[in-house]
Formats: sequence, C-alpha cells, structure tokens
Amino acid sequence: MTPLLSVRNLQVSYPTGGLLARLRGQGELKIVAGVDFDLARGETLALVGESGSGKTTLARAVAGLGGTVSGQIGFDGAPLSAKGRQIRRDIAFIFQDAVSSLSPRFTVRALLREPFAIHSLPCPEGEVERLLTLVGLPAALAERRPHELSGGQARRVGVARALALKPRLVIADEPTAGLDVSVQSEVLNLLNDLRVRLGLSLLIITHNLNIVRHVADRMAIMYLGRFVETGATAPVFARPRHPYTAALLSANPIIDPEARRARLHLEGEVPSLTQRPQGCEFHSRCPFARDLCRQTPPPRVTQGDVSYTCHFPIEALRHD
Repeated sequence: MTPLLSVRNLQVSYPTGGLLARLRGQGELKIVAGVDFDLARGETLALVGESGSGKTTLARAVAGLGGTVSGQIGFDGAPLSAKGRQIRRDIAFIFQDAVSSLSPRFTVRALLREPFAIHSLPCPEGEVERLLTLVGLPAALAERRPHELSGGQARRVGVARALALKPRLVIADEPTAGLDVSVQSEVLNLLNDLRVRLGLSLLIITHNLNIVRHVADRMAIMYLGRFVETGATAPVFARPRHPYTAALLSANPIIDPEARRARLHLEGEVPSLTQRPQGCEFHSRCPFARDLCRQTPPPRVTQGDVSYTCHFPIEALRHD
C-alpha cells in the first residue's frame, strides 16, 4: 500500500551571514542533512533526539512552514508541491507552546472558526461545540480567551483547531511540554484515541521516551539532522543498535525505584552544524569510536524492523 507520507533525501537549510555570502553560494546552515522515511495511514511515528537535532525543522518542512527545502516529499502518492492549497487542509500542525499559538485577541469560538475562514469555507452550525466535545472540553469554554485556559485546556483547544478541517496527517510538536504528569497522560490518550477514531496518521516530535513507548508504532532517532536509527518501537527499545540510541534509552527515567541498570555516558558536547565532524558525525561523543569511525561515514544497515548507521553497532560489540 502506498504510504500517506513519503520523504526521500530531505534537506533543509536556513541562510546565515550577509547578502554577499549568499550571492557567493555561501552562508547556508544545513539543519536537516538528508533523511528518508515513510508514514503509513493510521500510523504514529515519533521523531526523537536532543534539542537542536533537527526534529522540529524536519516536521515544519513537511508541513511547508519554512526553510530552503530540497529532496522529495510525497503525500498520498503525489509530490507535495502538486497538492497546492489542499495540502494545507490535509496536514495540520499542533505547536509546542499551546497558549502562544492561540491569538489572545480571539475567543476559543473565533479560534476554532478561523481555519474555515482562511480557506473560505462555511463553518457548520454547532461545529465549534462538536470540536470541543471531540477533545473532551465543555461547550462553555467557547467564550473564553486563551489566558483564561489552563495549560491542558489550551493544548486541547490546539488539538481541536488542528482537527477543524478534517486533516489526514497531524504533526504534534512536543505535545506534552509544560504539562503536569497527569495531564500529559490525558493528552496522549486523547491523541491516540483520535488517531483510531478518525483514521489519522500522527508525526510526534519529542525527547520524552516515555511518550514514544506509550503511543508510537515506529520511531526515528535524529542526531545532527540525520537519522541514526529507525524502526518499530518495541525492537528499538529492546535492542538498540546505535550507541546514541542506547545512551538516550539508558538515561530515560524508570518507575521502579529498586531497578538498576547500566548508564551509557556520552562525552563532550554536540558538534556545531557549521563544523560537522568527518567520518561518523557521532564519533566525537561515542565511547566505542575507532579509527574507522573518524575517517569513514557508516553505511545504513537494515536488520528486520530496524535500520541504523554505525560501523560497530551495540549487538556486534557485545560479541567482541
């Protein structure tokens, strides 16, 4: 079956420096440096990585929200550029800062009617109340303004606004950021329930691995704008191949206070995007790096449901 979203060799850059540097073909900072992935209908894919790894830049490029983009993005079997204005209705974005993404001048009712006005569509009678009910909010909230909402309520309004035009793909940037733990669970359950009920595909950006384990079918781990490991969530959690993935998983908090596990510590700082390391770009922080890693970029290897880019994956090291 054709995937809903297909991305090949996606690269995203932003201009830096002055006009003269740009005229010389210089002064561009590459944030996303060539990624490939597919997202099936009804599937949830999580983008995971440290802050600055390129997760949000990648997602915004898919939604057409900025950056100089090269590569191929296909949606429902056709190039994204061929979809025209319709794509703005098929792909919805839930922003990280829920309150800041809602205009303080508008009531919730006006915010939920705005997508229809932007696309010159009539807003059906009772649609605002239907959307609020869909995300578990009382209809009385329609007359409030964003500053009168709690963090969880504002997040749900953002979800309702994203669903107004019945999209097929929803991109959620850190959907639980700034929320209490109990509210985080409510929002995650809401997104998962809506995915099932409405047949949505979800692309979730997060550095919270507990979110990934809870809602994602597959995950992609980003480092310096590239995918270092991708695969079905359960196999990646059970047997990470790339040292960066293993380090992230070992640092993830666990509930059992009696549990003990070995931590994989990373050395040094994340390299600058303006001075990418030669060879494997992770070698300057990897505790297992060898001379080959410092000289030669690793190939992509696929094993079952998981693919990774590493000369000396964790599994091989265990048998050395």
